[in-house]
Amino acid sequence: MPSHLKELVRARMEKTGESYQQALRHVRAQEERAGSVPAASRPDDKTVRSRTVADTAFSIAVVRGEEESRPEDERLFTDPYASAFAAAGAHAVESTQRFLDLPFFRDGVRLRTRFLDDCVRDGLAADLDQLVLVGAGFDARGLRMKEIEARRATVFELDTPYQLDRKRRALASAGVKLPARIVYVPFDFDTPDFDGELGGALEVAGFTHGAGAMFVWEGVIGYIDDAAVDQCLRFMATAGGPRSRVAFTFADEAHLGTEPMAARTKRCGFASFEAVAGDDLWRRYLPGEPHPNAWVTKVGLATV
Repeated sequence: MPSHLKELVRARMEKTGESYQQALRHVRAQEERAGSVPAASRPDDKTVRSRTVADTAFSIAVVRGEEESRPEDERLFTDPYASAFAAAGAHAVESTQRFLDLPFFRDGVRLRTRFLDDCVRDGLAADLDQLVLVGAGFDARGLRMKEIEARRATVFELDTPYQLDRKRRALASAGVKLPARIVYVPFDFDTPDFDGELGGALEVAGFTHGAGAMFVWEGVIGYIDDAAVDQCLRFMATAGGPRSRVAFTFADEAHLGTEPMAARTKRCGFASFEAVAGDDLWRRYLPGEPHPNAWVTKVGLATV
């Protein structure tokens, strides 16, 4: 399978909880539809990828916003800011709805959000007071989690200038002012000098290299190739230093022919790794039996 197709399949599995076969069918259908458009009228690959990844954040925001309408004893988390982001996605309503209509999508987002929240709480309790949201999207943890404020931790939100600008405008429209402890770090992830430029951008923003950090890397791995996954993992291990942790989402490796995540994180500088599959998260946080495809979605926690 061509590498770009593998990335698209992996992204869809991670996002929707679909099986390998289901995700592959959807991706091939999309490729066929794209092939019917004249090449001269198609945007370049980098622009397409950037817009696609950015717009998927609206479907996540819708699900997180819905959590507020659930009875308090059924909520897995609270996110009063998500509705502001969902409202900004009117232009992407069709693609957003396609994700929302998938059987496991809503539960998958709810489960991973809760688990990553718990990872952040554990990181704060372990005296990590630097939180880095890698590919922040519309993640509002810096605003909604009281534990972050109580710890006086600094939140570094790392994403493209385009996405951070959309986030800033959505919050401003809702009358939300960012506290000083939340710092936006615009960054072009395709830059050739990834380590040097990202390290410099974080340092200028106030990040202390080697002092320990909690990284959250949610919904990103599926959209980048294996070399970029390794590059990001190595950077987080090195920049954070001892005691640092990264909590992240990924899809089942066995169906994708990729290196097991335990081996990959170790090779990239992490001392320990644990993974929890979606069906186990379901049993931990939700009643009843898991969705049949829940196992495809995984969340990992690696520690330096």
